[in-house]
Amino acid sequence: MTATEHTRLVGTVTNERNQPMLGGLFTPLATESEDIELAVTGNLPAGLNGMYIRNGPNPMFEPRGGYHMFDGDAMLHRVLMSEGIATYRSKWVRTAALQAEIAVGRSLYGGMGELHLPSRKEVGNAGPIKNPANTNIVNHAGRFLALYEAAPATEVTADLSTIGLQTFGGAITGPFTAHPKVDPRTGELHAFSYLSEPPYLQYHLIDAAGEFVRTVDIELAEAVVMHDFVVTEDYVVFVDSPLLMDLESALNGGSMFRWEPSHGTRIGVLAHGETQTRWFQTEDAYVNHFWNGWVKDGVLTFSGSVLTSEAYSTSEASAMNTEGAQADPGLPTRFTVNLSSGAVVQERLDELGGDVPRINEAYLGVENRYRYMVAFSGVPDVIGHFDTVVSYDDLTGDRATWFAGNGMVVGEAVFVADPSGVAENDGWLLAMVTPRSAAADSSTSVAAATDLVVIDARDVAAGPVARVHLPDRLPFGFHGNYFAAAGEKPRA
Repeated sequence: MTATEHTRLVGTVTNERNQPMLGGLFTPLATESEDIELAVTGNLPAGLNGMYIRNGPNPMFEPRGGYHMFDGDAMLHRVLMSEGIATYRSKWVRTAALQAEIAVGRSLYGGMGELHLPSRKEVGNAGPIKNPANTNIVNHAGRFLALYEAAPATEVTADLSTIGLQTFGGAITGPFTAHPKVDPRTGELHAFSYLSEPPYLQYHLIDAAGEFVRTVDIELAEAVVMHDFVVTEDYVVFVDSPLLMDLESALNGGSMFRWEPSHGTRIGVLAHGETQTRWFQTEDAYVNHFWNGWVKDGVLTFSGSVLTSEAYSTSEASAMNTEGAQADPGLPTRFTVNLSSGAVVQERLDELGGDVPRINEAYLGVENRYRYMVAFSGVPDVIGHFDTVVSYDDLTGDRATWFAGNGMVVGEAVFVADPSGVAENDGWLLAMVTPRSAAADSSTSVAAATDLVVIDARDVAAGPVARVHLPDRLPFGFHGNYFAAAGEKPRA
């Protein structure tokens, strides 16, 4: 694969089996888009001079069996903003696995919904397990990386062309987290891999220039699902929870994941530059995503969205395979760990169910005041189909919310710092808002499309200051980020 590929791809998904995760808000787009100028309601702030890119699943071919959204080929959606004008481009990430399928014109891989391992004759060097690269996109040392935690990183360009696998000089050839952290003080990239065989967990450090520094093996008792972690000025922190990988079950048609209370929950703390992890026992909790963490007066504090039961079953009967199933969205929770005494306290911060927490990334690893997430204002419906943007002020205890409206789904709210601002919350939140229904009005044939909304982070309750109107109704996606234009440094 090279960055010079220009062929416009066209998908062929028809959802012959009427699978829930190929319909409704999960319905994939059939084509890519090239630099469409977008209508804007309101005014884009002058400080938005860069691009927002969101990653998410968008299968190109009809699945060969049961489909789960974690399986879908990555499609990147880019909104480029400059001087109040916005343009849109979308493109599939041309992974080796997708290229193998393009060569024969059909799906070759199974997925979490129905595992199938193709032969080397069928897929060549792409490997027996598909790397869809569909979960997140980050930038470090000039490289854009499309990420999927069960596979190596895939490098792409700013115009969304695919370069290929990024293994950091061959040092990381296996799984690479979808949530690496860039230390805003050192520029170092902290990452990890959770594995299906011992040692089950590895921590990786890449320097500010993008060069591999080291890997630390962290031995666990079992193969644990670990989607996210915490980085402070002096430590990296992992939560070893009861959510386990179960490959044997998956190979026999069952769920890839299993909640096992007998496993227990531990918090692992590894000091920067060290190789030994200290473990602290706590009550059962799986943390899907974290806000932030720091150490002050010998006490480690971190917070995230906590689940206390299995939420990621991939069997046919699971909530994540049923469009109308009730969701378990997780609850905001703070952890404090006394690093001397070993005492651990979990404190519920809110009863409002939500996830995909974000902060001003300039404060990563140090004490910060403001937190953001998306949530359900009403009864949780479909997992991930949130309807509300939330901001928290941890100094005053205030919570502000913006409800997107009945029938609307809000994606991850990404904080973008105002380059001319001075306070932690001087900036905006960017979030995709999509109607559940494919038509804006059931009495018309006008298609309802996705908006990228811009919300002033200092006044979330006031709602969007601008809406960028995309040409399509985007399928449900995972994570995205904002990248400032070259020459414009984000405020630290």
